Amino acid sequence: MVKWYQRQKLIHQIALVILVGFAISFFLTLYLLSYDKSQRIHQLSISGALARIVSVSETLEKTPDNLHDSILSASSSSDLHLSLSDSPRISASDGASTTALQLLNELRSSGIQQVRLSFINQPQRPMMNLSDQQMQSMHQSMMGRYDSPRQRNSMMGNNAMMSAPPRTSSNYRANRYHRFATSAYSATINGSVQLSNGQWLNFSSGVENNITHWSTSVLIALIAMMTLTILLSLVIIHRALKPVRELGKAAQSFATNKQVSEVSNNAPLDLAPTISAFNNMQHQVTDYIKERTKLLAAISHDLRTPLTSLRLRLEFIEESEDKQQMLTTLATMEKMLTETMRFAKNDAQKETSQTTNIDSLLQTIVDEYDEKGIAIRYPEQAAFTASIAPLSVRRMVENLINNAIQYAGNDATIELNAQKQNSQLIISVSDDGVGIPKEKLDEVIKPFTRLNKERDTQSSNVGLGLSITQSLASAYGGRLILEPNEPHGLKATITIALS
Repeated sequence: MVKWYQRQKLIHQIALVILVGFAISFFLTLYLLSYDKSQRIHQLSISGALARIVSVSETLEKTPDNLHDSILSASSSSDLHLSLSDSPRISASDGASTTALQLLNELRSSGIQQVRLSFINQPQRPMMNLSDQQMQSMHQSMMGRYDSPRQRNSMMGNNAMMSAPPRTSSNYRANRYHRFATSAYSATINGSVQLSNGQWLNFSSGVENNITHWSTSVLIALIAMMTLTILLSLVIIHRALKPVRELGKAAQSFATNKQVSEVSNNAPLDLAPTISAFNNMQHQVTDYIKERTKLLAAISHDLRTPLTSLRLRLEFIEESEDKQQMLTTLATMEKMLTETMRFAKNDAQKETSQTTNIDSLLQTIVDEYDEKGIAIRYPEQAAFTASIAPLSVRRMVENLINNAIQYAGNDATIELNAQKQNSQLIISVSDDGVGIPKEKLDEVIKPFTRLNKERDTQSSNVGLGLSITQSLASAYGGRLILEPNEPHGLKATITIALS
């Protein structure tokens, strides 16, 4: 997972971090706010219920018994159920916690001495918590099957939490019962308080679940805000990384064409010094290459004068073996100077690309070598065109063929192939000669490098052919690749970027 993440683009890595961070922050914040909201609503429900219990208790103390049912019915609601019984519904009080002790003290300070409280923690708990027989009796009572209060009390039992008022219609009682029984709410506290006449006032308080939940509009607003924030962050990061992308393109262009591509310094302060240093580096490297090229060309040109003088002096010397050896050495030096100047010229000048028939160009090269008595295999293929520098490509191919002819041996087979793959032109020259050891493949590309005796020069070779080919391929966005040709021999491949 870590390796996969590290391989992604920087913008994708940052986007993933922002998305995960916002998601965790969002859900954690939502959970904490929901928990805090639920706790506060429960506290308000408990404190409000106890205040109403005190008020109802005082009212019951001051009114006749025949009005108690009506008072309880009028005081009951979906969040507070009341009933009278001869014995307390809560057998023991939860008096261990600080909150319970505080509530008990508040009730006792209001004149209620016998109090039993029970906190409810489980959600979706029915407030009534009656037995099946009590619920059935209550349902029958609500539906009007029992007309007198005595019948209803006998069927409900002494522990009934609530009884229907005698003057309420049967339809209203049924609807009220159905609403209480089916509404989704969470109980907060149950309790029983003793009145002065010995009866117990039982109560059960709760909170509707939809009050504690976040509304759909709030959730949509929060998600929309989070999404908008993430999108704005990604846009800002994308714009901040634009100089980095331009820097990468400029570096690739400079490595390919050796031409200065100024990168705009309109970037964040952190990147400005890097961009400025890169631009300066381009100019310095370009200037260094130009100075080196001029120096190399000047030295090669200046050496022609003394070499010409030496050749003239040798012409006046009598014929001898030493004279022939000196002339051969002098010819080698002149060829080295010529190749060196051509090598320097490649760095200083670049040919313009033009649309060229690749098959026709390569077939012309093969035909010219065939006229010299050198057979080169060139498999027949469909003609295709590409935008290239034809003279430079021709020179690279000829250098590779000459290298194969020079070192592969007279009996070796030389094969030329070309193909267009994606945005690159790939040309390869392979032979089945002695080849080059793998550990020396990189070394032979260096200028003036000649290997062992089998690959040494017998015809004034100066060791610049592969170096010139590498330089030209690099100048046109490609490279030179040397690899063993199975089962033996050498395969040289040049790649050229197509515009």
